[in-house]
Amino acid sequence: MPIISYRWAAPLLVFAFAVSTANSGQAQEMTGRQILDEVSARHDRPYETENQTMTLIDDRGNTEERTLRRYAREGENGLYRYLLVFDEPAGVRGVALLTWQNRGASDDQWIHLPAYGREMKRSADGGKRNYFMGTDFAFEDMTSEDRDKFRYERQPDENAELKDQSAKVINTIDSYVVDAYPKDKELAAETGYKYRRLYISKDRFYIRRIDFYDRRGRFLKNQYAWNMEQIEGDTWRANTMLMDNAKEKHQTLVQVQNRDLSEDGVPERMFEQRWVTSGRHLR
Repeated sequence: MPIISYRWAAPLLVFAFAVSTANSGQAQEMTGRQILDEVSARHDRPYETENQTMTLIDDRGNTEERTLRRYAREGENGLYRYLLVFDEPAGVRGVALLTWQNRGASDDQWIHLPAYGREMKRSADGGKRNYFMGTDFAFEDMTSEDRDKFRYERQPDENAELKDQSAKVINTIDSYVVDAYPKDKELAAETGYKYRRLYISKDRFYIRRIDFYDRRGRFLKNQYAWNMEQIEGDTWRANTMLMDNAKEKHQTLVQVQNRDLSEDGVPERMFEQRWVTSGRHLR
């Protein structure tokens, strides 16, 4: 998948290219942009389906469980389309988020809320800072990342701590550290972030942690990825992701139950609005 977030689904989904990392000396000389290109080169795949469970955790430890599906497909033009569908509980059943990646422009994004009718509502650019369906992911966290629209500044390497939902340190990862700043004027006006700090593991070039900073440069939230699985060659996936929102004192835990990388699981027709509005996205 391309660098994109459901930056919670694939490495900053999340969400392509070619840099040689034959030895550690070459890697040490890489720029921030080259590191992110290598992330994409190793971990992007043209087709992907995941069944996931999501747990929302409030500041008192109360939880709400959800089940959902995530689909991604690369088109002939090299651009991706994504579909996210909630299955349970009944209150969110059938809610769907459809995203079309665009080149040189903001992604198109539509949400389907069954309680408000059959049609899909287009997400306004200015609304992409808003949180999605009570989670700690903003709408913009669930769009693709056009690397040409960002400035990637490499920082000193660091041993990055990964934490679980109880704030316990579960691992420390030797990481490249890259700060991502929006450089496109339109994007800079829309985003809720001044910058994001990315921690990329040196062994797999996988984004294991993201620190988010709001438009005033104040720390906002962390995203962590763990329970790594090698799925094909140099391609890895995290089976557990946590978004820990310090500002809201709220967390969203995502666990992947299974995944499929075959083309058959993501036919082109399912990424059209009519697939959703006709109810064919329901199980």
